[in-house]
Parts: sequence; structure tokens; C-alpha cells
Amino acid sequence: MTLKNLSMEGQDEMINKVGGSVDFLHRTLTALAGQRTLCARPDGVQDQVLDDILGQQRGTEFGREHDLASVRSLADWQAAVPVRDYEDYRPYIDRILQGGQSVLTRSSPYAFLKTSGTSGRAKLVPTTRHWRENYRGPALYAQWGLYFQLLGIQRVEPWTALDLSWERTACSPEQNGFPVYSITQRWESFGGSDWTPPWYGTSWFDDSLGHLEDVDRLYGKARLLAGREVRLIVSVNPSKLVLFAEQIRDRAEEFIRDVRDGTLLGRRHPGLRPDPALARRLAAARAAHPLVLTDVWPSLSLLVCWMSASARLYEAWLRQLAPEVPILPFSTTGTEGIVTLPIDGHTAAGPLAVDQGIYEFFETDADGRMLGDPGGFADLSLGGTYRLVMSQANGLVRYDVGDLYRVTGWAGRVPRLEFTGRAGRNSSFTGEKLTESDFYEAVARATGDAGTVVPMFTGIPVWDTPPRYVVALEQQTPDEGLGERIEAILQQVNIEYADKRRSWRLGALSVIALPPGAFHQVARHRMRSGVASAQLKHHWLQPDAALLDVLAELDLVKAPEAVRP
Repeated sequence: MTLKNLSMEGQDEMINKVGGSVDFLHRTLTALAGQRTLCARPDGVQDQVLDDILGQQRGTEFGREHDLASVRSLADWQAAVPVRDYEDYRPYIDRILQGGQSVLTRSSPYAFLKTSGTSGRAKLVPTTRHWRENYRGPALYAQWGLYFQLLGIQRVEPWTALDLSWERTACSPEQNGFPVYSITQRWESFGGSDWTPPWYGTSWFDDSLGHLEDVDRLYGKARLLAGREVRLIVSVNPSKLVLFAEQIRDRAEEFIRDVRDGTLLGRRHPGLRPDPALARRLAAARAAHPLVLTDVWPSLSLLVCWMSASARLYEAWLRQLAPEVPILPFSTTGTEGIVTLPIDGHTAAGPLAVDQGIYEFFETDADGRMLGDPGGFADLSLGGTYRLVMSQANGLVRYDVGDLYRVTGWAGRVPRLEFTGRAGRNSSFTGEKLTESDFYEAVARATGDAGTVVPMFTGIPVWDTPPRYVVALEQQTPDEGLGERIEAILQQVNIEYADKRRSWRLGALSVIALPPGAFHQVARHRMRSGVASAQLKHHWLQPDAALLDVLAELDLVKAPEAVRP
């Protein structure tokens, strides 16, 4: 019998019989200790990773093209393999999808991780068992070991952590027979070193809630764990953590009723029993203030999510939804690989995960373009910002991820890195990573000007509840349906944006109509402020909402705080 077929009490009994939670805690703490040792003594680790990557690529199509059989050192490898972006790798990915064997790695991909490309065309990152079992899995054990150690717990139960960092929803989309899913979706465990926590098969975590809409699924997790001693809540994006907390706050009457009646969404559930005492306590708390996470789980002692770059904007929001609960960072994890792993209580930056890949760092110009030759992690300077080129055992080597990192200190002999954003112009409240080309394509198509001159406009990220985007656009005549058309096209060209809109982690896009010549007035204003004309450049996407203040100052729009969809 599996865990998901049992009541919550039955799940408790099974976990206690196998003792899995004790073994699991020991495993995470051991992995954490190993990661700390690597930070103190990183010598030779990068050479070992390079040997493994070469072992995966020798004899492959890629290996033959680059004569990797003759590579004996990192310098040989750098001379043989050029730095590439995803579009350079796309032909190799296409050959794998068409049935090619040993194209990038000797271990054949069993699935592809999907993320949006900067041009809106999806990127598919190959994932192999070798990569997952030797890199991804061990890293997650180490990361979670830190959180458990900081909590000082002696045993990890199936409800100790409310894990929102991934979903066990079944994989439905396929491409040429390969499963395709996001990095936060995984429906099975390989066992062994693969990440398999004690809550893996429980009713609140398995695919039992997979048929529900995003917000109802989050509500369901909260309801199934109400009354349990939840000690930490973990998410990748802070936006999901906020959305989760808002389900309890905004649906408090429904939540209290479900707790009182032993129901989920008003229906009986085999793992739930009526809890009138908890319902009375929650009702009393709600009478005093909107429900917060600590009302439901008084023992909640830690929140985990990204806390760097634009994700930091969520901190004040999280403080309201979980008062006085410390917040620590999730690992800096992208679809293409892990970059940093937390090993201590630093609130934003983690040390480079030196055993996860080969990392090269380029100095950059003001626009994030790479300058000169790369350095290794030992060559970095405190306070410096670098563009990362990463190599992983999944086949993407010397891969320009386009991410910028700042050195904030050192953990032993390994740099502590904070993600500062993407090179170039982009915006990401919740992981949507909207780019200038995303906005340009959306506005061009929505105005019918694709392939011709697009009206002067810019996209503006607006911090709101939830965050959203405004398009400020010069218009001769009003176009009432323009905002809806831009919104629809933007969801087509950027799948991450579409996902965040469906789950209401982002609000609806709106349009501000500007008079013709408005951006020329902005340019003149900037020159009067001391900006040289040669430095003026129009951006199709703003880094923040400061332009709204300028537009209001020039009487081109109403006050920024009044701008609403």
C-alpha cells in the first residue's frame, strides 16, 4: 500500500515503522556537512567535474566535432569549445528530439525541462539520469539540511515542511515522445540519491490535488496540513509563497468552515476529521486581524524563497503574512543548473556550488556584455559583478546563461554570490523574465505594425498587489481594446508570463495613452537633468516604475499612484 492511499494517521504509522524520517534527516545533514567542507577545501573539485563532463561527452556527436578526446586540461577545453547561448545549442536539441543518439551526452535524455527563451521561443534543456542523480539530487539534500539544522529539529515528519518548491503533477505534454515540464514539476523519484523527502507520497503533496486550479491546489495543501506542526514553508519564487498565504487570508471564512467540518472545499476527504477547537482558535484570530500563516501554524519558524534581485521586493509583503518569521534564500537554481547553495544563515547570497558544474566568470560593460577572458571563482573580487558561463553534465557546456552575479563575500575559499539580474533589459517579478523583445513583439502585433515602424512605447513594471505591467504608448486616437490584445500576445510569446497570469501572481496589463512626442519630452527632460545626448537611448522595457514619476512631472499622465488597470 502507498502512503497516498492511507489516512493521515495511517501515513504517520507507516513513516514511523520504516524510520525514514530519521534516516532522511541524517542524510540531509551529512550532505550539508559535505558542502561546507567543499567551501573550506575546494581544491580539485572543478577538475573532477570537468572529468565527469568530458566522460559524458567523449564519443558523442558534440565530442567528435570538438575533438574532446584530445582535451587534457581546462585550458584545452576552453580552446576547443566556444562560449554559446541557447540558440547555438538548438540544432543539437532538435537532433535529439528527432531521435538522435549520443548527440550531447552518452547518457540519453529521458525528458526536457522547459523554460521561455528571450525571443519567446521555448528553450528545452535536456535532463538525464546521470545529471539528476549525481548533481541535482545531492544538492537538494544539502540545501534542506541547512534548514533542518537551523530549526534544531530531531526528526523530519511528513508535515514538518510545507514544500511549495515543486509539484508532483503528472506530466502530460510531450514532444516527439519526450516528456516536457518545468524545473518545479516532477512526478516521480528515481530513488537512490534522487531527492525523495518524507512527504513525497502523502496526500497533501502527491497528485491528488492535481485536478484543481492553481489557487485551489494551494488552498488544498493548507487545509490538509491545518492542525499539523509545520515548521517551515519553502518555495522557489516568493510570489507563490505570497499567493499561498493569501488563500488563507482571503478565504478565511471558507477555511475555518472546512476545518470545523472536516472537509476540503466543502467536501468530505478521507484524511480529514472535524476540528472544532482549531476552528474556534482561527475564528478568534480572524476577529482580531486578517489570518496570517502563524495563526494556522504557531510553530512556523522559517520561510524559504529567492531573496535577491527583484524577488527582494516581496520581503515587506512576506513580513505581513508571516510576522517575525525569518526568511532565508532558496538555492540560486535555474532550469540549466544550480549556481549557489546556502550553507548558513545569510539572507540573500549563497556560496558557489563548486561541485555542480564548471563556472567561468566574465567581467562586463555597462550593458552586461562580456569583456576579455574568463576567470575561475578564485579570480573574483569582492564587490565585482560578473556574467556567468556555466557547464553542466546535461550537455550544455560553456553555456552563456546571461545571468549577472555580484560577489558579496566568501564562504571559506568559495565566493558568496548574489544574483543581480539578467544581462540586458528584462523584468521579473515572479520568474516571468520579460524582455524588451517580448514587449516589442507584443505591441507590434497588437497594433498591426509588425514588420514596420512600431509606435513609441515602453513597458513599465508596477509594484502592486499583485505586481503588474503598464505599457505607456503614444497614440493619435484611443484604442480601447489595445491592452487586452497586448496582454494576449504577451502570454503567447512568454510562457512564464502566461503561467503567472493564470495563477494571478501577476495582475492584468494596462495601457497608458501618451500624446505624440511624449518620449521626446522625456528625452529633453533627461538632458536638462545632465544626461548627455549621446547617452540617451530609448528602452522598450523599464527596470522599474520611476518613469511614471517623470511622466507625471511633465503632465503627460496622472499621478503614478492613481494608475490602475
